[in-house]
Amino acid sequence: MYDAETSPETSPPPARRLDELYLGLPRFAGQAPLRAPRATGDVLESPMLGRMEFSRMPQGRPSFWRAELWMPDSRYALQIVCEVDGDEEPGSDQAACVTAFRRLQVQDAILCAPLINERLRELKIAGCVSPDDLVLTLIHLPPHPLTDARFELGFQASSLPELTFTVVFVRGTPRSVRVDSDH
Repeated sequence: MYDAETSPETSPPPARRLDELYLGLPRFAGQAPLRAPRATGDVLESPMLGRMEFSRMPQGRPSFWRAELWMPDSRYALQIVCEVDGDEEPGSDQAACVTAFRRLQVQDAILCAPLINERLRELKIAGCVSPDDLVLTLIHLPPHPLTDARFELGFQASSLPELTFTVVFVRGTPRSVRVDSDH
């Protein structure tokens, strides 16, 4: 039996051959090395959203990416804020929403003007805005804008340049307005 144990057919393969067999095994998702968490201040160049900067938030609050775009036909910069789960990059759904809001800003201004004027009356601020007067200056999106019910759009008006209006939309309908002053 000694010869049978040492015969080439039954002898264990050399170490090199074992390594080749091991390397051929599929890798499992749990075995992938973890990447380091994204740092606050990391920059992402997005063709649709511009140059975005990451801001990490404390546990339990969504982190976000922020960009500022200057539009050729506007005197105001457009602020884009995309909240994300963990430290992911903004999704294609967020880029699509930004594109849609930019294209539909006139229709959104028509929806928001009456609500803004009502809020101005409540705050006893002299003046009113017209849809033609409103310029889109802020798009604030949740991590999943196509399924989340809430987002915000910000406007400025040339008739009241010291004020900014942030309109909260719920399921596509403007629900409330926050008025902020530069002074």
